Amino acid sequence: MASFKIGDRVRLTARHRQRGYHAGDTGTVIAVMPAATSDEKGLYQVRVDGKEEALNPSFYADELEPE
Repeated sequence: MASFKIGDRVRLTARHRQRGYHAGDTGTVIAVMPAATSDEKGLYQVRVDGKEEALNPSFYADELEPE
């Protein structure tokens, strides 16, 4: 599973679970929220290209791939 850092360009995979977004949508990682425990997954907040949102969506690493 990939890990990303702020500024990385990413693409949504078919595994993403956010409504209003589609596999293949691209964006930039703007925040990394690490897992609180070893059993949890970290989250990546992404500014999706073409979206003007006050709150940017968060995705798990397995929902993203490098662009």
